Amino acid sequence: MKLIDLEFYKKLVRLLENDIQQLGLNLTFSLDVNEFGVNKTIELIENGSNIKVTNENKSEYIRFVCQENITGSIKQQINSFLEGFYEIIPKNLISIFNEQELQLLISDLPHVDVEDLKPNN
Repeated sequence: MKLIDLEFYKKLVRLLENDIQQLGLNLTFSLDVNEFGVNKTIELIENGSNIKVTNENKSEYIRFVCQENITGSIKQQINSFLEGFYEIIPKNLISIFNEQELQLLISDLPHVDVEDLKPNN
């Protein structure tokens, strides 16, 4: 987060390092955002606008806020990509693999044949 938005990062660190009540914040597990001139509330978790952020759950809140900040604006593109991907390889077939196994299936082992490179260099 620090590399993406330094000021936002500093606010999150301040929240993490200080007592919620002393900061005087009335946060819930939701965010009010403006998307193309339209104000809306994003629930970070189910019923998030009714769940207060406390000292006990503020780390979880920060994790959800960062996730939304990084992926929220491209959710539609991610979903469209996945929809197309799952048309090629159905989700039930791909879900048995973890990310490393899937990477190996797609890109193979990273092997460089040095002997092949020598005559072609």
